[in-house]
Amino acid sequence: MGKKTKWIVIAVCCLALSTAIILHEVVPEARTEPDIRAEKKAAAEKRESAVVKVKTNPEAEVTVAATGREAAELPAGMRVVAENSRLQLLLNDKTTEAAVREKRSGMIWSTNPLDRDKDSIATSVNKAELASQLILSYYNDRGHESFINNASESIEKGQFEIAPIDNGVRIVYEIGSSEHGLGAIPQVVSKERFEERILGQIEDESVRNRLRSRFFFNEERSVYERKKMQDYIVKDVVAILESIGYTAEEAKRDSESAGAAKEEGNEAPRFVVPISYELDGANLVVRVDTDAVEDTEAFPLHDMQLLPFFGAAGMAEEGYMFVPDGSGALIALNDTNKGTRAYEAPLYGPDRTPLDSGLTLAQYTQISRLPVFGVKRGNEAMFAVIEQGDAVASIRADTSGKLNSYNRIGASFRMKNMEPVEFRAGSVTRQVPKYSQSYDSGITLRYGFLSGDSADYVGMAHSYRDYLVERYGLTRVQKTSDSPFVLELIGSIPVRETFLGIPYKSVEPVTTFEQAIDLMDALQAQGVYQIRLKYSGWFNKGYYHSFPDTIKPDSVLGGRKGFAELAGYAQERNIELYPDVAFQRVYVNGKGFRASRDAARFLNRKSAKSYKPDIVTTNPSDMEYYLLSPRKLPKVVSEFLDDYAPLGAGGISLRDLGEDLNSEVTPRETLNRQEAAELAASALQTIRDAVGRTLLSGGNAYAIPYADTITDAPLESSHFNIAPEQVPFYSIVLRGYTDISGAPMNHGKDQDPRSTLLKMLETGSNVFYQWFYEEPSAIRDTKLNDLYSSHYANWLDEAVGVYKEANAVLKQVQGQTIADHRKLADGVYETTYEKGLKVIVNYNKAAVTAQGAAIEALGYRVIGGEL
Repeated sequence: MGKKTKWIVIAVCCLALSTAIILHEVVPEARTEPDIRAEKKAAAEKRESAVVKVKTNPEAEVTVAATGREAAELPAGMRVVAENSRLQLLLNDKTTEAAVREKRSGMIWSTNPLDRDKDSIATSVNKAELASQLILSYYNDRGHESFINNASESIEKGQFEIAPIDNGVRIVYEIGSSEHGLGAIPQVVSKERFEERILGQIEDESVRNRLRSRFFFNEERSVYERKKMQDYIVKDVVAILESIGYTAEEAKRDSESAGAAKEEGNEAPRFVVPISYELDGANLVVRVDTDAVEDTEAFPLHDMQLLPFFGAAGMAEEGYMFVPDGSGALIALNDTNKGTRAYEAPLYGPDRTPLDSGLTLAQYTQISRLPVFGVKRGNEAMFAVIEQGDAVASIRADTSGKLNSYNRIGASFRMKNMEPVEFRAGSVTRQVPKYSQSYDSGITLRYGFLSGDSADYVGMAHSYRDYLVERYGLTRVQKTSDSPFVLELIGSIPVRETFLGIPYKSVEPVTTFEQAIDLMDALQAQGVYQIRLKYSGWFNKGYYHSFPDTIKPDSVLGGRKGFAELAGYAQERNIELYPDVAFQRVYVNGKGFRASRDAARFLNRKSAKSYKPDIVTTNPSDMEYYLLSPRKLPKVVSEFLDDYAPLGAGGISLRDLGEDLNSEVTPRETLNRQEAAELAASALQTIRDAVGRTLLSGGNAYAIPYADTITDAPLESSHFNIAPEQVPFYSIVLRGYTDISGAPMNHGKDQDPRSTLLKMLETGSNVFYQWFYEEPSAIRDTKLNDLYSSHYANWLDEAVGVYKEANAVLKQVQGQTIADHRKLADGVYETTYEKGLKVIVNYNKAAVTAQGAAIEALGYRVIGGEL
């Protein structure tokens, strides 16, 4: 046996043996809340013994030869750690950066820029972050936030462990050190020791002066006393002391010798985070086992940026980054506007249960409803789906030229929430930071890779649609003769009345059950037949109904008998009826709901509420509703369905289950937002099984599998300066599988039916109006005053006209997906449907020529089909 062959055999045997004896943790499947709680204690005990703190020796790692490719082709320092027919997973043992090579194209996607050493912009911490796989933010004892990265505080110190797992590799990082905090800096040190042992060992005069400035010289005692230091200064001073071999033990002895009192709580920030990389067919799956994440009581972990530079594009590359802002938006690579703020937006909107988030007006106008992001680099693209942790995730992106030379996009995850809790002692008031329990429901990202014609936002949308079909079994919508006409009617509303000068609350009808039938007759008389009727404010005292654990149709609308007549009429005329209910928004305290018992809680034990912003100041004004504790959702849904089944409505509209998502952060235990999403999805499944058809508002990703129709779906983006180009990503994903409509057409910014019609044709969405029957004066000076312009008579003729024009096109593509979408010129877009019909829309106020055809201002042209 030759020497080379002998060493290969030894290496393979060592690898097999290490694989057999190294136990690795797997992110668990979705668990019930009791299971999660029961496992926490055991998991905490397990971590104490399971996390091995190893300073690896990269030179001693086993190297596996690259199969089918010469090692010389690999990026410097990298080896193949896993491989399948589509991908190779590469790892650098010294820097822990990972990369994926696509075998077909040869494209390499790395967790960190491979040429980052050439970056001429990044300095100091920004340069270190380019080499980081993790950027963590944490709090100190005063509730102030600081940042730490694994490049400086783990990799450079050799505080990481690499272990093979099935189809990949797992890396456990120890970030920071419990020995190198304030305790490594003497409280007090004698003048002689300070000048000889410390200053005398530092050659650089500027460093000596910097260190001297951190201490105060007490002439009376002839000692140097440590000044108060911020966290970043502590790190700087500790680094200087470490460079001369001055240890924490010496600091302790010097302090004691100088008469300093014993000091408590001087540990440094310390975190343990495991990351695993696994190949799964054509995808790379990245996981963080959150049960194994560690922080300390003194420095709680707040936010985790995971792989912030994965797939980062350099300054010479062309393309864009895709963000799921509303309908979807593009950030051009290397945008030269350095004044634009970086993009950051939470998925599914803000969590309103943490005290500080519920009272802050969001800077975005559209919710990010899909847990995805991507980047296009030339003819290649990377697309990511957040499979676990999406409910606590935010998408972050920024362009090159500000902090470094790279365009980057990724996700961050909220690990703990902080609230300042106020304590009073006599006339003294003090705020103390309190923290929720750590997020422990797992983090998983699935990265896919696209090439050629598929490497754009349309290809990403198709990829995500295929993912939803495979994972959740989405089915095609049933083809009908016409496209749907979606209509919301407001039934009864709360009003303030007086009797003998005494005010009281009453309920007044604005669309009775009989009047709803009249409106359906009016629409059908004008040729509108495929009606989907969302009926809001029909039970338990109107639009802001009481707790829905029981059901009583409002007598002012016609009571149970009138509702039965409406349901029978809808069934006879083939109208889909969706009576509306809010489960998570509780408008009335009492009548089955007790805020002290049933509302979600803040850390300060107060009931969580939603406030309506003042139209002038945008500050929180009147309370709108209580937030139901997610724990109570299964029970109230079950009780509602028991009463709902005998009504025979045939469908249901869910006002908030596809829209709102809030955690519960009590002092004793936290039900995190991911667990709340699982409870919402479970409730949606129960409702869908019970009633057969559902109509949802908003359409967050976890609710999509249970929706037949989605209203108020995002058809526009927030138009951030950094992401000005909006794209119909949401529509491309769902078209053909779920019918969607945007916001009510009569509530648009300019109420322009023409531009709304163009948006429907571009996105394949449906007509949606919101009306009431009575005169507008009936709704004036009520809580629903915003709907003043929704009197049906003002909109009936326009609605019929818009519907007929849109239906002439959309009925031809019923049940079809969107095959392609592209921008032809500013304000001019082309949508291609599955079987070839094309629609070109012109949003400009001047005529244009596109594809050889003239298109009038605010006009469109259909190519193919029957028109």
